[in-house]
Amino acid sequence: MYKSKKDLVVDVIREAILSGELEPGARLLQEDLAERLQVSSTPVREALRQLESEGILQSSPNRGVRVVEVNFSAVREIYQIRAELEALATRCAVPRLTSADLAHLRRLQAQIVACIQRHELKELRRLNYDLHLTIYQAAAMPELLRLIRNLWTKFPWDTLHVLPNRAFMSADEHARLLAALEAGDAQRAGGLMREHIELSARALDVYLAQRSAEAAA
Repeated sequence: MYKSKKDLVVDVIREAILSGELEPGARLLQEDLAERLQVSSTPVREALRQLESEGILQSSPNRGVRVVEVNFSAVREIYQIRAELEALATRCAVPRLTSADLAHLRRLQAQIVACIQRHELKELRRLNYDLHLTIYQAAAMPELLRLIRNLWTKFPWDTLHVLPNRAFMSADEHARLLAALEAGDAQRAGGLMREHIELSARALDVYLAQRSAEAAA
């Protein structure tokens, strides 16, 4: 499918946010992006404008263009929508996953476990994103995939970084999910994906409540 230069720049920025290369609050310089991507300033400017309209970037006279800071007030809604959409994508992916896809997921899971043991949380974030995206892409539903990626981009702050023991629990949840995928059980896999996201949301709720209480003390 043909993509304009603007669309390609949008994709590069979005992927950089999702993978953790660009953190919330990171500044984006139009000139640097144009040089890196070997395009003129026009598609970069258009891409930044689009991402700003989507609420992914924000600009101000003093701070320039930056990745939006995390809006915790919207987190619960985002997780609720994610749980439904990603469960759907997982169910639809099951009959389409190839043996190569499943082998790739197993490799990613092994790398995730190794990263947790080495406390390499930056790499863990990228691997976690790759694992989820591999499943969702297999569903062959481009509009659904676009919605999911947009939601991830709106909340790129990864619970695996800060929540105590969440990385270990997430790896266990992945293991059960992969077993359902390999068994070809679409309903169970979708249910496990929903549960996986809901458990992350609950853990985040507890963390935010604790942080709020500490701030008020």
